[in-house]
Amino acid sequence: MNLKIDHLHTDYLNDISFELNDENVVILGSNGAGKTTLAKAIVNLAENDRVSCNTKKVSEMSAKDRSQLLNFIPSKLEVFDEYIDVREFLELSLLNGTAEKEIERVLSLLEITHLENKSCKEISSGESQLVLFAGGLLQNSELTLFDEPTANLDSDKKIKIFELLKHTQSLKMVITHDLNLAFRLGFRVLFLQNGTIAYDGSCEEFFAQENLYWLFGDSIKRVDDFFMVNYR
Repeated sequence: MNLKIDHLHTDYLNDISFELNDENVVILGSNGAGKTTLAKAIVNLAENDRVSCNTKKVSEMSAKDRSQLLNFIPSKLEVFDEYIDVREFLELSLLNGTAEKEIERVLSLLEITHLENKSCKEISSGESQLVLFAGGLLQNSELTLFDEPTANLDSDKKIKIFELLKHTQSLKMVITHDLNLAFRLGFRVLFLQNGTIAYDGSCEEFFAQENLYWLFGDSIKRVDDFFMVNYR
């Protein structure tokens, strides 16, 4: 897949341009840098004509064609039907030929089978995060954009999500504040700062000490291969 963003401007982004060619990417940046806005612009939830996928503008695609290529998984589960349960919610993700029996497999994979018949309004924020991730796997678009997929999760579930992000075959764009997750994924890194791209390159170069200091000052401390807030 070729994804091209060409001089994208929004209220929060200024002249964003980059291209992906069958590659995974992590989007990093401070709060308010424009990470979620960028993801929404890519899938045209924030309408624009500056994004193309396989040479065709995303804004001109049918909903069906767009769903086959792109899927945005938000950081928070929002449902407006107080009676919809988890299984019914996941059935909405069966868009690209995924068999209904895959719901059981994905629920088991994420160890949330016990949530299947629970109302989406009654599950915790961490459980909601896992249900959203399950929906992303089930829709099976060529590129899935995950917004903070490990937020609100305990450590064992974070490891599970990391393993799936690392090893599933479909392409991923992962928005996160978790430097340790970004480092271990090893994907290409885009770092947004004040609505612009401050860094675009390899994971290895991003986590070089001089680059971390340039972007974060002394607020981040590296100990072996772990990254911590340098409280002082």
